This record gives sequence, structure tokens and C-alpha cells, in this order.
Amino acid sequence: MLVIVMISFGFLSLMYGVMLKQVVDDYQTARANERGRIFDTATDRLQATLDNLVILSTNLSLPKDVSKAVTSMNNEFLSDWGKAFCKTVSSVFFIDIDGVVIARAPDEYRFGDSVSSEPFFDEVLKKGSYSGITTVDGRDSFLSCSPIRKYDDLVVGFVAVSQTITPSLLESLLPVGHMTLTFQGRRGFSERRRELSPSGRYRSIIVDDGVFDLYFLSDDSERELLKLQRNLIITFTIVTISTMSSLIFFLRRRFEPYSKLVQGLVDYSDKRIDLDGLLDVTSGAVSNGVEEIRHIAEALTDMIKVLKNRVDDIQSYSGQLENLANCDSLTGLWNRRKMDQVLMAETENARVNGTPLSVVMLDVDYFKEVNDTYGHEMGDAVLNYISTLMKGCLRKCDSAGRWGGEEFLVVLPGLDSQRAWEYADKMRSTMENHTFRDGMKITSSFGVTLYRPGEPINEFVARADDALYDAKRKGRDRVEAR
Repeated sequence: MLVIVMISFGFLSLMYGVMLKQVVDDYQTARANERGRIFDTATDRLQATLDNLVILSTNLSLPKDVSKAVTSMNNEFLSDWGKAFCKTVSSVFFIDIDGVVIARAPDEYRFGDSVSSEPFFDEVLKKGSYSGITTVDGRDSFLSCSPIRKYDDLVVGFVAVSQTITPSLLESLLPVGHMTLTFQGRRGFSERRRELSPSGRYRSIIVDDGVFDLYFLSDDSERELLKLQRNLIITFTIVTISTMSSLIFFLRRRFEPYSKLVQGLVDYSDKRIDLDGLLDVTSGAVSNGVEEIRHIAEALTDMIKVLKNRVDDIQSYSGQLENLANCDSLTGLWNRRKMDQVLMAETENARVNGTPLSVVMLDVDYFKEVNDTYGHEMGDAVLNYISTLMKGCLRKCDSAGRWGGEEFLVVLPGLDSQRAWEYADKMRSTMENHTFRDGMKITSSFGVTLYRPGEPINEFVARADDALYDAKRKGRDRVEAR
């Protein structure tokens, strides 16, 4: 019987420990998935920065006036031409075929120096153009260099566009806070690399031949979660050890009078009674006339009350942690992990019952410009307004979540594509007419699609995404359906 008592309390501790571990694992999995999506977004934005320089250098090289100015060494024209584009880049400079700088913007008085010894210029001479990360004026920079042609075939010079890699530039490329992005150097000059750390906090991003470190800072939710885990483990260990020690001590002296207590513990172990029932058994034993029974019953009653309070705390924390694992911390909407579960359930329901199912995907237009112009605080306010608007438009059976960055997804059971389109257009009109602080206006583009029974979920959502990008291509602030 003593073994049964020990197993009962050991099993209780193990059961709630496993329950807590599952909640912790779910939360950490959700965090890992979110970090993976942020890593992909940061990688895309770094690559887009370089791609935009390539487009700009190509466009700068095309006008015939530019080729004439390079041929005639017209420094004033070329400097003015470059200045017109320096609002978005760090520098623009024009080079003759020998590597001598003809003109430089915005520093119009600095020319005549040679870049022929620079590594990027060797590649330009070999391949005709260059795009990548190199040193410009002693600073690490994104750079694109394109040929300037006369008569569309004769190369008479080159135009180079650079963007200095600064902390402010890297910060502007991050989709959300709680992280840092730093440039570590070029692989040809610095072989130091950070692989994915065991905690998932460090990720290395490779763009061209440059290495960037993305570091995720810990947030308050994660710290509170780990603290809760440690405290509960310590509490359960103390309660279990104390219970078993007390039982062993008293049961060695007198065994038979404790049959009711032991039976109560056995019943609890077999799930015939709960903690309240076990508390009734121990409380009844307190009134027993035998002094030893009374003492051990009082001790057990106190320990069971403590244990019951801890169980109640766990159940409360479990609900909170489940909410943390399923909700987006900024908007309070479902996160992508939860929306995947919603899509799986709703598509199965639509397939079995033959009812229509539509989704609406929306993306905030020019959201990066909002962050760049007004700051991330205003960007967060925009996302919160959209989430509040979405919550107010939802029926009880609808679900809405933040799909990633400034993208949101709404699942509409029972609505065909026409009614879903009307829902999206109503939300689009409301957002268009809302005025934010400083008179700022925000619009969004929407993509609508209807579920086709039997199709994979990823194709279903991808079609809504394609409709969204149709709206983007057609001028934004509109609803498109596929």
C-alpha cells in the first residue's frame, strides 16, 4: 500500500509536468515558425535592396544624353543627373572605360579619381556589369554597375549606384521589433559565420557574397513562460518529496489506522475521486480520535490544499499560454499556426457538407513607407486598426488572423465568392475613408477566392494570394477575385 501512495503522488506530479511541457513546446514551436517567416522576409528585403540598385543603374545608363555626356566628359550634366536619384541611394558616379570617375553625386566636386583597382571594376570589365556587396569610399555598400552604350553596342563608360550598409538601413528592413540585423563582412574577406544557434536566436543571411546576422531578442512572454516552468517544477518536486517523506515516517509507526487515507489515495490514483474528494477524505480523518491519524490527516489536508491551488494555477496558466501560442501578440488575432488549423477544419467541413467556403487575403498598401515615414509605432497602430475593423465585421463562425507582416487572412464559411467580395469591398471602403494621425490615409488590396472541393489547402490560399497581387498590379486599393 505504501508503494501505491508513493505512485499516486508521483503520477500526479508527472501528469501536470507533462501537461506544462506540452504547452511550453507548443509555444516554442509557434515562436520558431514565426522566426522562420521573419528570416525569410529579412532575406527577401536584403535581396530586394540589391535588385533595386540593379534596376536603377540600368535605367540611368539608357538615355542617349547620358552616353553623349560621358563621351564629351560633361561633368556638370552627369552630376546633376545623378543628384536627381540620390534621395533613395547613397551615391551615383559615372566612370569612363579606363576606370576614371567623370562625375559623382551628390559630391559634384569630387571626380578624376580612379576605381580601376577596385575588385568590382575588374568584374565589370570581364562580365560587362556588376551587382553585389563591396567597399565604396571605405564603407561596406550594396553596389550595382551597368554599362553605358553608344549606338546600343559600343561601351563608352559605366554608371555605378551604391547604398551604404548602415545600422539605420538594416533596421528599416526588419518587419517587426525585438530583433537586430548586422552586417558581418564579405565571405571572401571574413570567414566568420554564425550558424543557427540551439535557441534559434541567431540566423545567418547570405546575400551575394555578404554575411548578415539576424538576432532575435527574447520578449517578456518567453521569459515569463520559462520562469513559470522553473517555479512549477520546483513546487511539484517539493510537494512530492514532502508528501512521500511524511507518509513513510508516520506509516512506519502505525499502519492499520491509515487504511481510509490510503484507500482515498488509491481511489484518487484510479480516478474514482478527484482532488476535492481526496480533500474530503483527509478532512474527515482530522476529526478521528486517534492523535496520530489526526496529525497525518492535517498534514495531508494542508499539502492537498497547496497541490489543489497549484493545479488551479496550472489550469489558469494553461489557458493563458494556449492563447499566447495561438494569438498574434500585436493584433490579438489568430496567428498563422492557428489559421492553418482553422483552414484544415473548415475545408473538411465544406467538403463533407457541400457548403461554400471563401477566403479573403488583404495586404496594406505601401506599408514599408508608413514605417519609414512615421515610425514603427504608427505602423503598429495601422495593424491594430485593421484588426479591430476585421473583428467588428466578423460573424461568429468566421475566423481572421495575421498571415505574416502586413498580410491578413479571413476565412468565411458559408459565403460564396460574390458575398465574400462584397465583405472585402466594405472593409476596403472603410479603411480608405479612415484618417490616421497627421492626416495620414491608408489603403489595402484584397484577394478573394472560393474553395474547390478536394483541392489542397496550399493551392486554395495561393489562389487568394494571386488575386491579391492582381489587385496590386491593377493599382492597389481594390478587390480582385479568382
